[in-house]
Amino acid sequence: MRGVTSLAALLGFIIPAEAGELHYVPVNPTFGGNPLNGPFLLGTANANNFDHLVNPNAPSPFTQFGTTTPSTNDLLRQALLSNLISQASTQAINSILGTGGVAPQNSGTFNIAGEIINFNRAGGQINITLIDPNGSQTQISVPVPQF
Repeated sequence: MRGVTSLAALLGFIIPAEAGELHYVPVNPTFGGNPLNGPFLLGTANANNFDHLVNPNAPSPFTQFGTTTPSTNDLLRQALLSNLISQASTQAINSILGTGGVAPQNSGTFNIAGEIINFNRAGGQINITLIDPNGSQTQISVPVPQF
């Protein structure tokens, strides 16, 4: 009986667990974290940049393949070219496949950033020839998709 009484007493004191709100607490003092974290974060950053501190002539950790990080102008130029190439590629694909409200063509040629794309339909195949600015050719044959 004593075991039953202590078990009942124990069950009577159990309080159901309730979930509370989650609160984000930044670690970095710059973003509102504890100021005592500053020396630890600085020490970690210095340890990661140790080669540069020991040898100032060491390549920067931001150097990629022996070249420096691209400038803002280079990044902007790359983004614009990428966007233009994407749009031209979409138009070429629409013409080849007959998608995007464009009627399919049986043959054609596109020049996208110096890369020449020739295509023609032959039976159930689309034959595509890619010619790069150096004159190298790549032949691709794909079946005509059924939409």
